[in-house]
Amino acid sequence: MLMSTIFSPAPLLAEGAGAGSSFAGLLPIFLMFGVIYFIVLRPMSKQEKERRKRVEGLQKGDKVVLQGGILGRVTNVEDPKIAIVEIAEKVRVRVMKKDINDTQASAMADDKNAKKSDDKDSKESKDDKARKSA
Repeated sequence: MLMSTIFSPAPLLAEGAGAGSSFAGLLPIFLMFGVIYFIVLRPMSKQEKERRKRVEGLQKGDKVVLQGGILGRVTNVEDPKIAIVEIAEKVRVRVMKKDINDTQASAMADDKNAKKSDDKDSKESKDDKARKSA
């Protein structure tokens, strides 16, 4: 008798929640995925599309950054998938266009923006330390 009352499904059914509350439990998860999409994934895909446009629009003489961080100048882009990049005086390398990371100007601009924000943060932290010591 004791075993039948302990394992009886009746108390579970009485305490069970309705179908509406199961959706309410999943709502925060959906909201988190939405926030992550709009804050992280969407801007990254936009940046990638812009980078692809810059790489596809390369012309002779453009300065580029290769995947390994090597800087060079495009000397030939006749083939739609391959570019010839000069990395030093009379040193030319055939490179797949997909392996060209970005143009040198946009890569350096991103570094400058990051450096400015780092400088700004360090300046603010120095100001905070000066205020605390005073």
